[in-house]
Amino acid sequence: DLPRRAPKPEKPTRHGTVWIGHRDGALLMERRPDRGLLGGMLGFPGDGWDGAGGEEPASAPWQMIGEVRHTFTHFHLILAVRLARIDANPRRGEWIDRPRPSDLPTVMRKAWDIAQPRITG
Repeated sequence: DLPRRAPKPEKPTRHGTVWIGHRDGALLMERRPDRGLLGGMLGFPGDGWDGAGGEEPASAPWQMIGEVRHTFTHFHLILAVRLARIDANPRRGEWIDRPRPSDLPTVMRKAWDIAQPRITG
């Protein structure tokens, strides 16, 4: 008898939120910490899924516009995508004028694909 390959363990599923804030053509974004998942990459402010926690990046009328599903090496991710026009100063993040989608990690590009048709101005 040959040894049998052990079945792969089930990947856990994590849940979180990504907030896409916009104003006058700019998007509210954050650079992720150098170490860790998506290290050093530009993305939308998020909450919970990577253990970072956090709160909404700004006081705004956030609207749930969809959901993104993505799989990383060790887990599945389901992100709620929320969108708002932000007129006040944000608590975190910086305004980036029209970043190129190719500069975003795939999971953030998926969120952008949902939000982009809803943003005007």
